[in-house]
Amino acid sequence: MMGRVFDEPRMTRERGISPAEPTVNWFLECTRPQAAQGRRIINEMYSRFPDRNGRLHAELRAPDDTRLYSALDELLVHDLLSRWYQVSYEEGIGTRPDFRLYTSDGSYVGAVEVLTLTLREDWTAEQRRHAVLVDDLNARLTLTTHSIMVEIRRWDRAPRMRPLVAWIDKTISQLRDDPAALPVDHGVPGTMYRSAAVDIDVRFLALPAGYRICADDDIVVNGAAIGGAVDSAARLRERLEQKAVKYELRDKPFTIVAGIRDSMCDIRDVHEALTGTSAIQIPSGAMIRKGDGFFGTGRDRTAGKHQRVSAVFSVHEWFPGGPYRPRITRFDNPLASYALPADAMPCGGHWGVTEQTQQHVRADWLTPAQAMLPA
Repeated sequence: MMGRVFDEPRMTRERGISPAEPTVNWFLECTRPQAAQGRRIINEMYSRFPDRNGRLHAELRAPDDTRLYSALDELLVHDLLSRWYQVSYEEGIGTRPDFRLYTSDGSYVGAVEVLTLTLREDWTAEQRRHAVLVDDLNARLTLTTHSIMVEIRRWDRAPRMRPLVAWIDKTISQLRDDPAALPVDHGVPGTMYRSAAVDIDVRFLALPAGYRICADDDIVVNGAAIGGAVDSAARLRERLEQKAVKYELRDKPFTIVAGIRDSMCDIRDVHEALTGTSAIQIPSGAMIRKGDGFFGTGRDRTAGKHQRVSAVFSVHEWFPGGPYRPRITRFDNPLASYALPADAMPCGGHWGVTEQTQQHVRADWLTPAQAMLPA
């Protein structure tokens, strides 16, 4: 096993990381108490992790957010499982699940695989592009009388920054001389910056009278605006389908834990991915499920879909040292071949079988899913 994952930074950095920076910089560089607490949590969890080849150590320090988040999810799941079981990591050769579970006497219990669902790649690219633009503007412009909000409407290529900065400076000067110089939309004056490369909507917010400007105040105050059809449930279902058939399971329970890093994917999307898309039955008007869920039955799987998968857990809000506790929700497969032990992993919400006869199985919330809880 490698040593500690993160040491305390040698230089003080109270300022948080910008959206353009890799998230790992929060742990590598930031000296805020929350970052220090996050480092302590990661180091403590990692000290118990069987990382024989140092792969997880490298992933936890990766400048790529997807790799970091995947490693954090594996770290949490291992820590939770090891409270009850002896846990082996990537045991065996070839294609293998992340964890295999054993009792204290060596009896095999089952397998656990971890997946991480991140934001759609095109939306991630939009956020990154916006973040780089904001960082550049904040580095070149000083807050004086107005902060600004920017929204990219067209981006054919990176704009030349000098003309953009000069245009913003000139527009702020105009607003200082004449607060009514720009048209107002929803109470905020603004206009469009246009060039051969971009169209950027810029809104100007006058600072309150008597506002005391600090040295580290940024002029740009908003995050990226992303939009389009939310497909989180469908993407999660696709990822689960890929994981469901890959491993040799030794006729024991198999569980998939989904770390939800997609900010658009709430517990309702997870529920939809597993149970199917909601629809209205015509002509009765009754609410039904389309039958496209990861659980349930299908035309060619009348006995049940993915019977190899005993349960799926979703994990929201997991970030070491963050403001919220991880929200863990358990979804039992009503038609699974093997049932997962009730205490295999702690959870706040629990969806599972509520009624079962020889003719049918019903499932619903046994314990409602939790809202965000402060740490």
